[in-house]
Amino acid sequence: MDRVNFRTQILTRHIQTHQTTTTTTTDLLNTAPCVSYTPPELSEPSPNFDTTSLRKLLNGQSVEDIDYIFNLMIQSSLFCPRERGGKVFIAPDFNQSMEQQREMTMRRVDYLREKGVFDGWFDKKGPEGDLWRFSQAESVSVFDHSLGIKLAVHFFLCYV
Repeated sequence: MDRVNFRTQILTRHIQTHQTTTTTTTDLLNTAPCVSYTPPELSEPSPNFDTTSLRKLLNGQSVEDIDYIFNLMIQSSLFCPRERGGKVFIAPDFNQSMEQQREMTMRRVDYLREKGVFDGWFDKKGPEGDLWRFSQAESVSVFDHSLGIKLAVHFFLCYV
């Protein structure tokens, strides 16, 4: 059975179950297991390895740069920071028109420029410089793909 039909059947059973039971105000407030979400931090044990070492292995020498960029992003309202469960998340506001999103992308680029994120972009040479540029671009792209594309077009195409 393909995934679409499988999911459709699950949702159909869920809706039919709620319609056939007598609904009271307390029934409307209960969650159903097929549509509820529990963060893995609540149900999974803590990792039994050093996550800092894992980040160092995956990101190499760029861990400090990545953390610096993320900390800049969470300090500015341009990146729409939200606190959930004691952690800060950043995500673009997609409820804006395309023109407003483009304007916000340019404001974000300008903010990062003012904070010195792009200092040394053309000065660093060789493989180390390339890795540094890639880590900077990737850190920004994780937040907003359009921001990453704009940097790639303006910086990487100029650099090549």
